[in-house]
Amino acid sequence: MRYAAEGMLVCTAISGALILGAWLTRGEVRRARVRHGRHRRLPPALVFGHVALALITASAWTTFVVVGNHDIATYAVALLVMTAILGATMFVRWIPTYRTFAKSPEGPGAAHRATRESNLPLRIVLIHGGFALVTATLASVVLLTNR
Repeated sequence: MRYAAEGMLVCTAISGALILGAWLTRGEVRRARVRHGRHRRLPPALVFGHVALALITASAWTTFVVVGNHDIATYAVALLVMTAILGATMFVRWIPTYRTFAKSPEGPGAAHRATRESNLPLRIVLIHGGFALVTATLASVVLLTNR
């Protein structure tokens, strides 16, 4: 089961890299606004904190898979929980921005400002979240059954 969790972790990392690439290459995503001029963008500290924590978590879990020390698995699952909290925070902050861009554009030149390409890829975001949930579930099962 630990190898299944490792495989799901790799799938989560690949989909996360795709989202990070989209976020880095689309300036509109970082400058997204919601009604009343309130900024709802994803702060770079939040995004890169999630990425850094995810890399540390992946390293810890891979170390557990190779070495087999269950103390490392405990730390990896704790890190996974923290990574998931940051990911959920980003998702909650991103939803209003996605809805704003998904609406039909209004005003002069709005078609150029709010295109579907201006946003993060919804399918990849949902797939990433699904992979993350399965990874967390498998890692928790491994941790609980091997104690």
